[in-house]
Amino acid sequence: MRPETLNSTKSIVALTSSLVMSLTVTMTPVAMAKEKQPANSDWRTPYVEGERKLKTQELEAAEAAFSEALRKVKSSKKGSADDVALCYQSLASVHYMRDRFYEQVLPLYKRAISTLENAYGKESPKLVPPLVALAGVREDEGDNKSASKLLTRAVAIVEKADGKSSLTYADYLHRLGRVNFRLGFPRKAEDMYLASLLVVMQQKVLPSSEILEQHLADYIDLLSKAEDRGKSLTSAFQKELLKDSVASFDRAQGVAASTFNKEVSVRLANPETNTFEETRIFGDLANTSANADVSPDQSGTSSAIVTGRRMTDFAAMEQINKQRVDFYERMISTDILSLGPEHPSVARDLSGLASLYLSQRKFAEAKPLLQKALAIYEKSYTPESSMIKKTQALLELVEDEQNLQSPGNTSVIADYVSSLPSVPLAAQKLEVALRLNYLAFLCYCQGKLGNAEKIYAWAVASTAKAAGEQSLLAASSLFDFSRVLRSTGRQTDAETMDNTARAILRRSISQSAAKSLP
Repeated sequence: MRPETLNSTKSIVALTSSLVMSLTVTMTPVAMAKEKQPANSDWRTPYVEGERKLKTQELEAAEAAFSEALRKVKSSKKGSADDVALCYQSLASVHYMRDRFYEQVLPLYKRAISTLENAYGKESPKLVPPLVALAGVREDEGDNKSASKLLTRAVAIVEKADGKSSLTYADYLHRLGRVNFRLGFPRKAEDMYLASLLVVMQQKVLPSSEILEQHLADYIDLLSKAEDRGKSLTSAFQKELLKDSVASFDRAQGVAASTFNKEVSVRLANPETNTFEETRIFGDLANTSANADVSPDQSGTSSAIVTGRRMTDFAAMEQINKQRVDFYERMISTDILSLGPEHPSVARDLSGLASLYLSQRKFAEAKPLLQKALAIYEKSYTPESSMIKKTQALLELVEDEQNLQSPGNTSVIADYVSSLPSVPLAAQKLEVALRLNYLAFLCYCQGKLGNAEKIYAWAVASTAKAAGEQSLLAASSLFDFSRVLRSTGRQTDAETMDNTARAILRRSISQSAAKSLP
């Protein structure tokens, strides 16, 4: 190459280089801003995409999205330790779902924990989620010893940060108890189960009944597998369940009563206060409700009127009862004229009219009718006759109820719920009540009277709320509770519970008798 050509080429290269350098220097701030923007904030876009793919079980796509999010957040100068740890945990959960336990899951969780430790210290509450998540993985894999260490650390952090009365503390303590049970420490596990259950039942509000049901299921499983099963006893509550009458109870299932239903009930009970239009509307509602079951709402639960009955037209009910009374009075008069005053058919009609009065709790009207019926039966049948025994039982019912209604006595049925502990709304479900009763019964059989007493108090309260304060399930739970109270030396309280249960049974007898009436 000629010298002048070489010099010309160098000049062009130099000029080009100078121009490129100049453009680079001039455009660098804008270019850097454009390059940094995705790294600083765009990690959330693939992260959200990963969450979406995870919900649809597209695991490979979710893994790719979380990996991209992790790469971007790590390269970002503004990415916080929380963001990095979150991406580590999400990616670890996907790997675990894809059965990549040892090679991927453990390192990712450990990195998440170490990232948070370096940023906030080893006792920060921010460490709890990855610790509990890793403990869950260890527990699922059967490594309960490692799970125990992780949960112990998490429980200690939560206890220091939130205290022993928090629901989070109770949940993690229960998980730690379950791990200890699997490690062969049932006594230690039982103590943790009871402590966590105490905290859960003292909560004013629970997010759902799921956490409570899981706690009870694990607690029952532990006691059921105990080496010392305790005394072989029977439970009044379980006997009642064997009658297959659970379906007949209205299930509240932890749902607050509808304010609208309350207002409708009040209006129906006081029709004279309604306008013509209100009367027509509420009358239509009453007819609709009387001919249809209570329909479940979107959560699968049923609303219940505070009065404990459907939106019945009270005036119509009174008319029906009047017609029933007229019917029995005509039957009695006809049988006396055609068969004579001492015929058993007359006694049958007298008993029918008495049962009608019993269903209305008109004991003064029912008593003389039952006495006349008994006198007729005793002349016609042997003392072992079922008719005589049934009539005598109804007379005893009347005597007991009249004694309770006499001056100085108050209704034990109305008072017993106020003496029980309050339970969260989520615990006011029949499923929870069944588990509480069974757990309390297991504690009693194994001689753990203190635990049984605490749990039975919750069981009775839950049963009363779920099945009804005057239901036979509530009465049977009260009978079982009274046995525990008697065993702990609380004789007076036990007698009160027994009297309450008997009063509920008597009321049930009168109501059952009324159901058979035409």
